[in-house]
Amino acid sequence: MRKNNWKLQSLGGLVALSLACSSLSACSATSIPPVNTETTATATVQATSEAASEVATEVQASEGTSASSTEITDGTYSAVGTGFSNGEVPVTITVEGGKITNVDIDASTQTDGYGKTAADELAKEVVDGQTYDIDVVSGATMTRNAVSEAVKSAMTEAGFDVDSLAKKTESGETETVDTDVLVIGMGASGSMAALKAAESGAHVLGVEATETLGGMGNAAQGMFAVGSVEQKDRYGENGEETDEEYWFNHLMQSTDYLGNGALISRFVSEAKNTVSYMLNHGVGFFLSKQAQQIAHLDQEVVYHRWNNADPFKYIGESLERSGVEIRYGTTATELIVDGEGAVTGAKCTTSDGGTLIVNAKSVIMSTGSFANNPELMKETLGEELYNNSMVLAGSKLPGLEMMWDIGAAKGELLTMNHGVVTLNAGDEIVSQLTLNSPILWVNGRGKRFMDEDLLKDTVEFSSAVAAQGGIAYTIVDQTTVDRWTDESQENTGTWVHYWDRYGIIDENGDPTIYHAPISKEDWTTGFELLTEAGEGGVFDTIADAAAFIGCDSSDLEATIAKYNTAVETGEDTEFYKDKESLVYTVSEGPYYVTKGHSGILGALGGVNTDENLNVLNEQNKTIKNLYATGNNVSGISIAAYQNVEGVGLGFSLTSGRLAGAAAAENAGYTTTEDTTELTETGKETMKTATERGMDGNLEH
Repeated sequence: MRKNNWKLQSLGGLVALSLACSSLSACSATSIPPVNTETTATATVQATSEAASEVATEVQASEGTSASSTEITDGTYSAVGTGFSNGEVPVTITVEGGKITNVDIDASTQTDGYGKTAADELAKEVVDGQTYDIDVVSGATMTRNAVSEAVKSAMTEAGFDVDSLAKKTESGETETVDTDVLVIGMGASGSMAALKAAESGAHVLGVEATETLGGMGNAAQGMFAVGSVEQKDRYGENGEETDEEYWFNHLMQSTDYLGNGALISRFVSEAKNTVSYMLNHGVGFFLSKQAQQIAHLDQEVVYHRWNNADPFKYIGESLERSGVEIRYGTTATELIVDGEGAVTGAKCTTSDGGTLIVNAKSVIMSTGSFANNPELMKETLGEELYNNSMVLAGSKLPGLEMMWDIGAAKGELLTMNHGVVTLNAGDEIVSQLTLNSPILWVNGRGKRFMDEDLLKDTVEFSSAVAAQGGIAYTIVDQTTVDRWTDESQENTGTWVHYWDRYGIIDENGDPTIYHAPISKEDWTTGFELLTEAGEGGVFDTIADAAAFIGCDSSDLEATIAKYNTAVETGEDTEFYKDKESLVYTVSEGPYYVTKGHSGILGALGGVNTDENLNVLNEQNKTIKNLYATGNNVSGISIAAYQNVEGVGLGFSLTSGRLAGAAAAENAGYTTTEDTTELTETGKETMKTATERGMDGNLEH
């Protein structure tokens, strides 16, 4: 038997990078009840050679092919596809007389009652049709994709002309469907909207341009919430950490009261219910031990972490149980409106070039960040800053334009500034110190421009660098390097961000704010990589360093002299940096320069909504039947991204849940209000997630 170890890779997977995130991994589930073992997990379908031959002959005749049995080698062939939640789906086909006579599908990793149950029907379709191009079984799109691609690989190995066996779709073919609620974009907020609407009784159709559920939500670490069951478990009923009034005022003050007060108020009051809603669906949030950034260590802990909890496995299973149909590889291109301007559906393009018309009573736009749309990003940032920044991949989908085209008011466009990074330098580690330490920072003119303590907050110092055109430089001398590479000392004496992978832990095994010393070999290698990438260099003189920066050497010399005086006297009369951070002079060459680029996690805004997520027009009136969620919505952050940990994901999940309820009600259904009350599943999920989180174990 020949074995084929080919494995299907997820086709629309977004880049799971984050300036503040650790790597994601698929994890086993421990916080939901065990799978029903009575459900059939393996499907085997057998056909007589005569019946299979008849089907194959008909298929080949209709397609005009000449694949004969002499070109196909009989035998047993196996391949593995990746199905729902990255679960492996092994498939084995048996070929006799040049025809597929048996198909064995192991769908044990797929959802109970959906993907597993579909295995029988999918196996039968392969045998009956003698093709890998099989139809989608309701609620089992990802399982079908896995089986189809694995069968295609196995058939190729056997010698079938698989290209001739694909179903032919007429160019421009149009399909029209009716639904109660259409959700455009099945990322974090869209998934939540679809789930809540379906659980309210509505028939829900989701269209997703990629093949992946959850979008950039898969790269997120956690959400903001106050008054949650986890906060009350830790702080009691009256802890200030659960004070909604405080946090409403904080978020409003951060926007200089230009924010959408009604929406911010509802977000603050409803986020706690979102935490319980997620726990009740098996998603393992736990309340962080402490804030993730040094700037917030003395503030209330509002950050509920889920990273590496495989959240969209559980959300996806709930979507399937609720009967939500998802059309992957389908991009909405135009909203349909009636003569009175009410939205009645959308026109979409399918992966095979066809057209899907969806008639809906409610439409929810959840296409997410526009960070991968160069035109909108340049409009938001300016071309120079856009070119100088490191922009994480976001959406280029026409979600905002579709809403603007039917009269939605253009809300503020805003980027999620977050951290400063090097580019194209590989896996060097020196920038973990040089770009995350309170050392001397200068702009392209060789001038200081901020109190370097701003590095304690990733939003603030990223914005400060953005204000310099998106590029800034750090400078350390040989004395500092000798100190940082002295591995005999306990730590470098330099604080780092809480998530820094080179930080050290305390006697209790908890992360500290201090960076571990770096080896001289790693330091040298790191600067070689930076130099090769044009992102840094080692210079014998200040004049050479100035030439690299592109500034006047006399300006840089004056900046360094003034900074050294501040360090020596412990007083910064220019930017008022804390004395405790005035540690490192720049006195003795060679000088090590690192180039940093403003980091942008994503983009926010584009339309205004009311507190129920109804999209507003230019007259500040609601557009009937149209809702928006998550990063499509303006009004939570104004001028700058809110520097409260977890606001991005918290608003995405909460706005999705609220929009789903509103859309279902608009479609004629009665929805229940969510509360902080936990089900038995929620209690077990919270217990398990908290235990692993407090132990420092981020695996599910």
